[in-house]
Amino acid sequence: MMKYDGCFLALLLLATKLSVASSFSIVSMVLSWPNPAVDSTPTQSLPSRKQLDLNVPNIRVSHASARGLNSLYSPRDPKTIPKGFMRACGKAGGYAPRPLWDDITTGVTPWFENKQGCFIYFNCNDAHWWIDSEQGSGMYLAPHNGCLLLPPTDGWMTLTGERAGAPKMS
Repeated sequence: MMKYDGCFLALLLLATKLSVASSFSIVSMVLSWPNPAVDSTPTQSLPSRKQLDLNVPNIRVSHASARGLNSLYSPRDPKTIPKGFMRACGKAGGYAPRPLWDDITTGVTPWFENKQGCFIYFNCNDAHWWIDSEQGSGMYLAPHNGCLLLPPTDGWMTLTGERAGAPKMS
């Protein structure tokens, strides 16, 4: 019998509340990942039932060497597209933001935004959390730690793989 951690089960529970197509894509994505319950990598604890309704806490980013990132981030509706993401799509040649956002996100995992417009989101295509500037430029990334409701507290690195100057979350 396969053993799964609480975050896996929480995602499956969320998927049951969505449309059949959304549920199928979430379940397929999660089932394709290595099983974190079997992995030796530590995971965050299972969120409470209230948090499953996306009553997610704010996140504080600190120790980042990049400007404007060290601050409090508030959770945002997974279906809403960050303004910085829309800016980046426009700069990259006028790509339509909605299909791209829907392609790279789960539609369930909240993203987080600070007052400057910098944002943190989970990219399901590469299975990493990203911190982007207010312009939508990728600044840092970190692999998920077995739970997709909150970004990892550490393990962040620059896009060139440097850990010096990388942020911490609390």
